[in-house]
Order: sequence, then C-alpha cells, then structure tokens
Amino acid sequence: MSNTIVIVDDHELVAQGVSKFFVEDPRFELLAIFTNPKEALSKIPELKPDIVFTDLDMPELNGLELIERLQMAFPGFKKILLTMHLNQQVMKKVVSNQFDGYLPKNADEFEFIQCLETVIKGRKYYSQRAMEMLNDSSVALKQTGLKKTQMLSEREKEILTHVAEGYSTKEIAEKLIIAVRTVETHRKAIMEKLEVKNLAGMVRIAVQEGLI
Repeated sequence: MSNTIVIVDDHELVAQGVSKFFVEDPRFELLAIFTNPKEALSKIPELKPDIVFTDLDMPELNGLELIERLQMAFPGFKKILLTMHLNQQVMKKVVSNQFDGYLPKNADEFEFIQCLETVIKGRKYYSQRAMEMLNDSSVALKQTGLKKTQMLSEREKEILTHVAEGYSTKEIAEKLIIAVRTVETHRKAIMEKLEVKNLAGMVRIAVQEGLI
C-alpha cells in the first residue's frame, strides 16, 4: 500500500519540484498540492493523507499554525516542515510542535527519500545541519526526544549495528560489499558524530538506543 502525501507551499514551482522526487516511486502517492494554506486546512481532513509536507512562511496561515489546526481536526498524520529558514528559534518550534521531519528546500532527491523512509518507519528525521544546530543550542537531544543515532546516515547506522554485533572492519566490508577503507571512513565519521573515542563508546550508544 502506498503512503499518501499532500504538499502545502504557496510557491507552486517549489511544490512541483518536491513532488518530482517521489511521484514515480510506487511507495508514495501524491494526493494534492495546495498553494493556499486555508484551502489546505479545509481539504486535508477529507483527504486523510499519511504525510503532509508544509512550507513555513505562507500568507494568512504559516506552516506551524496550519499543522496545529490540522492536528485538532485530523490527528495521526506525519508532518514534515519544508523551509529555507534554519535558525535556533525555528528549530525550537519544530521540536515543540513535534514535527516528524525537517528538510531545507535545497535538499536533494536522496535526502527527501531518506526523510520519507525514516518518517514512515515511525522515526524522526532532521537534516544534518538542523541536528548540528540543535546540538549547538541549549536544546539538548534528550529534551527533544531525538536519539544520537538520528544524526547518522542509514549506511552509518548499518555499520554501527554491525560493529556493535562484534563484526570486524573486514567482515563488515565483506557483508556490505564495500571497501575496507570505506568502512574505516564511516567508523571515523560515526565516532565524531556520536562524540565517542573508541569502540566501547560506539557499542554503548548502539545498545542504549536499541540498534541491537
């Protein structure tokens, strides 16, 4: 069954551009694009989409207000904020409104699909820059309900899981059919993102956050 999607953005060209990333993917079905947030507010509860992409700055009704009102009329959908604005004030609002995802408008197709795949699995997806900003701000990860491993790419999570399961670098490379040097590069990136200095630290976080 396809995951149904609605896009709300007062710039139609942007909305159309976003839709092109997944419109031919059989896992997703685009139900509608709304350029008027008030029209979206009246129509979305009837459409009952699984996922709503919304812009932040829109006339008459911004993305945060739209989501708040939609949740009252139609709870249970996944919500992803799509905007060019990235600052601590916006991120705090994103977190407090419990958005399932945040994507900058200049994200590429890979990141859009990665975000959708993460969200439909019931996890939150914030872009790398957004996560860095959360870490740099006074909003701690534990206060946001986000896990440290959410800063990792899907490949990095996969490698971290294998590391925690006791596989060597060479064994991981063979399992994933990639070069040993590539695994080593990923391991270094994982340690930097998780702020650990050794294998024990990697394993501890993998266990704490349920990767194994």
